[in-house]
Amino acid sequence: MTQTTHACLYCDAPMDNPRRVQCGALECKRLYRNARQREFQRQYRAENGRYHSRQYDRPRNKRYQITCTQCGREATVTKETSKYCTHACFYDARFGVDRTPKPTRLLRAQKRAARAAHGTTGEIAWVAGQCVRCGAWFTRRNSGAGVRHCSMRCTRRDAASRRRALEAGATVGVVSRWRVHERDGWTCHICGDPVDRIAKAPALNAPVLDHVIPLARGGEHSEANIKTAHFYCNSVKRDLEHGWSAAA
Repeated sequence: MTQTTHACLYCDAPMDNPRRVQCGALECKRLYRNARQREFQRQYRAENGRYHSRQYDRPRNKRYQITCTQCGREATVTKETSKYCTHACFYDARFGVDRTPKPTRLLRAQKRAARAAHGTTGEIAWVAGQCVRCGAWFTRRNSGAGVRHCSMRCTRRDAASRRRALEAGATVGVVSRWRVHERDGWTCHICGDPVDRIAKAPALNAPVLDHVIPLARGGEHSEANIKTAHFYCNSVKRDLEHGWSAAA
């Protein structure tokens, strides 16, 4: 029995399956899906007068004019049986105007801090402290590995610093960025001028950590070998120990 073959519609590759129109390569599959989508949109527009992907062309929900039974204000709603203009009027009518207000974000944070001071709340352990990277106070659930950062952003950045030090073959210790800046009085140890506390690199006066003995020259990644510096001064110094000048 002779098996007939035909070519792929997009790359002319030979195919044995007579029901297939594309060979299965990634580019051919993409072109095939695009063609099918264009055909679907064409048929949908012929039947409905608009493309299926144009969500904003769809008819909006019917609007109704009501008088709020709580405040008496005229309002436009999307449900014919609605009696209130806003959620606030609904809660006022259901629970009373003098009801106890919901706790604010600050109050919830204070409650979390109080629970964290006791160590647990129910079966969930909470940790409160100061972020070792940015110095912000935080209250977070304990993941079991020891929470030392206020957010995943600080966690990832601290992990990246430790990873670079390990790749350089340096000894890695616990480094707190804000503790180093506070220890140095937010002053650059290279030029002696104060750094801008709120500036972020690559701003020239942004505070960064400088390894006094560079990692490339055998220095360790620890607070004993790290001092505060300007981003510009640290960039000029690079991995040198002697023979450089920040004013050059």
